[in-house]
Amino acid sequence: LIGVALAALLPPPMRLPPQFLAIFGLGAIAFLIIERRYVDLIVHQAYVRGLGLRRAVIIARGNELEDVLAAIVPVAGSRRTAEDQVIVGYVSPERYDSRALGSLSDLEPMLDAKDISELLIATALSDDTISEVSEICFERGVRVFVVPSALRTLRSGDSAWAELTQIGRSPAYHLHPARLELPALILKRATDLLLATVGLVFALPLMLLIAVGMKLESRGPIFFLQRRVGLGGREFLMWKFRSMLHEAESQQEDIAHLNAYGDGRLFKLRADPRVTRVGRLLRRFSLDELPQVFNILAGQMSFVGPRPPLPGEVRHYEARHFIRLSVVPGLTGPWQVNGRNLITDFEEIVRLERAYIETWSLRSDIEIMLRTFAVVLEGKGAY
Repeated sequence: LIGVALAALLPPPMRLPPQFLAIFGLGAIAFLIIERRYVDLIVHQAYVRGLGLRRAVIIARGNELEDVLAAIVPVAGSRRTAEDQVIVGYVSPERYDSRALGSLSDLEPMLDAKDISELLIATALSDDTISEVSEICFERGVRVFVVPSALRTLRSGDSAWAELTQIGRSPAYHLHPARLELPALILKRATDLLLATVGLVFALPLMLLIAVGMKLESRGPIFFLQRRVGLGGREFLMWKFRSMLHEAESQQEDIAHLNAYGDGRLFKLRADPRVTRVGRLLRRFSLDELPQVFNILAGQMSFVGPRPPLPGEVRHYEARHFIRLSVVPGLTGPWQVNGRNLITDFEEIVRLERAYIETWSLRSDIEIMLRTFAVVLEGKGAY
């Protein structure tokens, strides 16, 4: 169709006859419709034969189960197979139900043991319980659906947003993790590329000066590459100027008891003995972070977002903390401009970053970047 439109714009000697363009365009539309019908038919036949079915579990009370199955399974009770699902069983909100796979407290190990792809909430639960259940599922990549009678209203502070869909004959809401979606992602990425390209040009002379100073003071590489966790839990190597002695990482366990956070999910020292003199100056003005412009150009980081954690820190996460990994991590973010290392409560950090993710706008990114300059110059919370 695009080719037809372009052909119509060619100069007269090369332009195709209008009759040909009309027939070709109509034929292309008819082909697309027929192709879609055949693809749908092939997929349906595959589902009928048990191929490609997704394993699903229902959260419901025992006396509600048959009504739920009647709504989503063509013939209630027949193989417990919906159009594109095989219903493995149900989880009861009540503690004692001999027919259920377990109660809500058993949900995490049950999802792992049964290899569940989808979860359907088909009973009344509190808003907090729906939020907790959805976060457990998001962490494992399990899709969450909620029938309208089970969903009250998602509050603005919840970690999910709802998309109206249908399961069998029953309308339902498909819950998605709170994260940036198109076109916000495109706008954010374009802004990052523009600023990173311009910033690298202006920062190169300063970066060369820093490199000379580091080489004059201590042995070791100029750059420090550290494995961090980014979007979706994927690990990447984050670039920084080396601000510590070359042996710093091997000494971390020896000084772990000095951690300013007292929390394994974050590690930072107020007076780290491993930091060099040049490194202390770099940290004071956050100049050690300048090489992360390479991570931004590579798409591994953004100018604004949650700070990327260490793999060891992520191993201590609970379900509600994984929202930090639902967006591209940032060079700066809400934690940095609201107190930086002075905020030692990890739950408060997650709260700030959740609010940023759920209310994102280009304006908020610009405000955070402008506030970052003020924070850096002030040096508050820098160590």
